[in-house]
Amino acid sequence: MRRALRHIAAVLCLALAAAACAEVSSEERALLDDTLDAIDTRNFDLGGGAASVDDLPDEDFDEDEPWLDESAADSETRRGPRPEISQFRCPFDRDATTEARCGRLELPGRGEDPDFTVEISFVRFSATGDEDDIRPDPVVYLHGGPGGAILESADFWYDSIVRPHIETRDVILYDQRGAGRSSPLPLCRETGLASDPFYNEVADHDSLADEFLDALAQCAERMRERDDIDLTAFDSAANAQDLVDLMWALGIDEYNIHGSSYGTRLAQTVMRDAPAGVRSLVLSGVYPTDVNLMGSVPTSLEGALQAVFDGCAAAERCAEALPDPWATLEALVERLDRDPLPVSVATTATATFDLAFDGTDLLNGLHSLLYVGYQAATIPDLLIDWLDGDLRRIERLARVSVFDHADVVAFVLVQCADEGAFTTPEALERPLQHEFLRAADLAPSLNGTDSLSICAAWETGTTPDPIENEPVTWDAPTLIFSGAADPITPSEWAALLADRLPRSRLVTMADLSHDSDEGWCATSLIAGFVDQPDVLLDTSCAAYASHLVVDELAERFREPLSFGPASSDFDGDGEWADYEAPSWGSDRVDGAEIRWRALDQLDQTALILIDVGADYEPADHLPFGGRIPDWDRADRADVPEGWDRDEMVTTAGTLVRYTNSRTGVRLVLVLEPGEPEDLERLVLVPTATSIGDGS
Repeated sequence: MRRALRHIAAVLCLALAAAACAEVSSEERALLDDTLDAIDTRNFDLGGGAASVDDLPDEDFDEDEPWLDESAADSETRRGPRPEISQFRCPFDRDATTEARCGRLELPGRGEDPDFTVEISFVRFSATGDEDDIRPDPVVYLHGGPGGAILESADFWYDSIVRPHIETRDVILYDQRGAGRSSPLPLCRETGLASDPFYNEVADHDSLADEFLDALAQCAERMRERDDIDLTAFDSAANAQDLVDLMWALGIDEYNIHGSSYGTRLAQTVMRDAPAGVRSLVLSGVYPTDVNLMGSVPTSLEGALQAVFDGCAAAERCAEALPDPWATLEALVERLDRDPLPVSVATTATATFDLAFDGTDLLNGLHSLLYVGYQAATIPDLLIDWLDGDLRRIERLARVSVFDHADVVAFVLVQCADEGAFTTPEALERPLQHEFLRAADLAPSLNGTDSLSICAAWETGTTPDPIENEPVTWDAPTLIFSGAADPITPSEWAALLADRLPRSRLVTMADLSHDSDEGWCATSLIAGFVDQPDVLLDTSCAAYASHLVVDELAERFREPLSFGPASSDFDGDGEWADYEAPSWGSDRVDGAEIRWRALDQLDQTALILIDVGADYEPADHLPFGGRIPDWDRADRADVPEGWDRDEMVTTAGTLVRYTNSRTGVRLVLVLEPGEPEDLERLVLVPTATSIGDGS
């Protein structure tokens, strides 16, 4: 349930925004089936495994450095032998100044099969401060899902999760069982891109829902036939015990929990089953054990959109341009249902399918935007543009609103074990002020009103303990964050948990969403709280915004392009040279200056200046991996003297590259599909001209 960019698990909670028509050749389908067969096995080699010290670079492995703290060795006599940890190469880029060690350990399955085991993979970032200042109680992060993962992208989350604590405490991240690098469960290929009825037929969403439910049932039947998986071994109680065993294996007697989304439900299970050793908790996007997530999407979506529209009403220009946002949204949904918007969606660098983007697809796309506050802030602009006859934002949203639901097994197993047995059809009916939002509830949403039939197909024959549906309380200090525009774990859920915890503090971020524990205010509060959890926390920074601040970006489509001064170390010799570049926001990464047009949060149009000798790969801006086309020489009459032009044309957009024939400096313009060719003349040509021919 974590979205954008905690999107990995969030995809599992969203309805598939597609009733699509694709031309998929038999050769392409056979290739995809072969790929799924290759990875459709438990405990397959994920590329991070290493059998010996020789397989790892020196900075990743110290043969003489034990995982276990010596001070913890005596406690083995109280509990027995600890699980053995083996080290492997970390699967992410990391800062060379920060020590990160990745390990895995084998743990019991805890299901009906006594021989079934799982591997848990983790990373431990070592504290960087002076030895006298380092505390023995690390911070352990519990990611969202269930079925999500974090290890592969640990470097991406370093600033928000690791950096607030790393001077004084170790920070531990791990993939929960069944996902990522922790004994990943097989894919439901029946729901994937190889399924003709699911992707290749244009159909209404009721029909699509039936096809999806049938596909999931077929997947469940195939999973039951496998003798290497125990489907009864995946629930929150087992996940909680994995955390306890991981701490035991590392010799950690006291630790702090930071849980987000499903991670908050997992944290509650830990506090119910094994609270000893938990010093403090930080929870964000709260999912209480005693609430019902199934069927809640439309009402949560309604509340999140209302928060966005309240922000629009508080902004003069937005309120004037969008006086009745609910009526506008309903009219747009009805319009798209009558006349779906045709959008070509890239599946690879050379293949696409044609998406008929209808009203239900729009609602699911908006639901995905709402996971992150700054993305939610662009929704009024999308509606204003439509009123003005501009569909470019909707087209961009359509291109990123299609998800492959093949990786759903862990999510389904845990949710059905934790909630399915305690949910009735009546509990799935929620009152709505805006009835058209019910369309967001249709399958393939895994939390919709079809959830009970999904769980029936995945029935494992076990009887869940009623305790899984009961509230949990504890005395440990707890800091709780909630975002006003959260579309999946609404603010009232956070208040429900906070009200029953005697040592809790609830912080509501009016301008954030499911990402309420991110940003300068939240990370500073988290660092201060974990350092001194019993000291009264000054949360005044959370009051800097009383509502979601909408972007009001619509007018930027109509603003003239302007240029301003910039500078770069073109030759890598430490001497910076001046040039003129578009007045867009900029980043500098690995010897490249990236200027983003950023007409909204989905706009990937950018100008990249790559210094001489830099290894920056502009093709990384494309949304897919695998083989990409070659650069092709393609001259134009207006290319400035001293520059060579080539381009890379893909289904997701075009990259135009100018290379200075004398110095080797490169300029690359990343163009989205449908961008006018004039943008090259307006952006690349004047920038190259200002740099000159290098003579």
